[in-house]
Amino acid sequence: MDTDKDILSVVKEAYPDMSKSDKKIARLLLEAPEKFVDANVKEAAELTDVSDATIVRFGKNLGCEGFKELKILLAQHLAVKQALEDAGNSQIPPSPDSFVEQIHHSALATLEQAMHNLRPDKLDQAAQIIIDSRRVFIYGTGGSSGILASELHNRLFRLNITAIPFTDNYLQRMSAATLRSDDAILIISSTGRPRSLQESAELARFHGAKCVAITDENSVISVLTDVCIHVELSQLGVAHNQPNPMRFAQLLAIDCLAHRVAALLGDAAEKSLQQVRASVASVHGIVPQQPIGD
Repeated sequence: MDTDKDILSVVKEAYPDMSKSDKKIARLLLEAPEKFVDANVKEAAELTDVSDATIVRFGKNLGCEGFKELKILLAQHLAVKQALEDAGNSQIPPSPDSFVEQIHHSALATLEQAMHNLRPDKLDQAAQIIIDSRRVFIYGTGGSSGILASELHNRLFRLNITAIPFTDNYLQRMSAATLRSDDAILIISSTGRPRSLQESAELARFHGAKCVAITDENSVISVLTDVCIHVELSQLGVAHNQPNPMRFAQLLAIDCLAHRVAALLGDAAEKSLQQVRASVASVHGIVPQQPIGD
């Protein structure tokens, strides 16, 4: 395949010489690429009224190794297209003289919106679930949510909460299968869409565990939760080559949740934090203004 061209351009150029069956697939890919990206081989075959083998062969005819690579290339095209459209809506023109102000503005705007979205009652409900649970498994997938899962673990373990982060899809499923009714999972997801997280949440609920998520309340995963702490997917106007400021909103949600857990635990949390602080003070001494427990 010509790597200088996006997958949709390749399909358009090849369309006139395609077989009747391949043209059915091409029309779906061109007219509703989002449906194609979300479909597996069987679902794509049903949508286009062709056989599973024809779907697989279609990708190879375009120069892909198969259906999976075709979907990856299409997803990449859609992601870049969306990023460029979002950047086009930016109210702050990027320039070498203003990139710091631009990123600063994006972070502030994201935090401001997150503050209005966060509901104290939801945070208290989620905090109580964490406190009442024997174990809390924290699930995050991808470069951002996976790192934030570790950060949430970092906030909770020092409160003497038995929290374990899992960022691997297989380990998430396996750990979910060990849960019981006095356990909980806490999912962090920017989109609320990864199928692996959905399946892990379903497994956890099947075994009776509670489910809390920090994600968009309009997402698929939010439907599977007992409590959803709403963090919007993103904001428009962020340059495609700029780190997405959404993680600031997620960090705000994490900090608010950890604070409520500590507040509801009261003296027990205070004692645990003091013990953690004492353990590191013996290494580097007392540092003025250092937060307790850090």
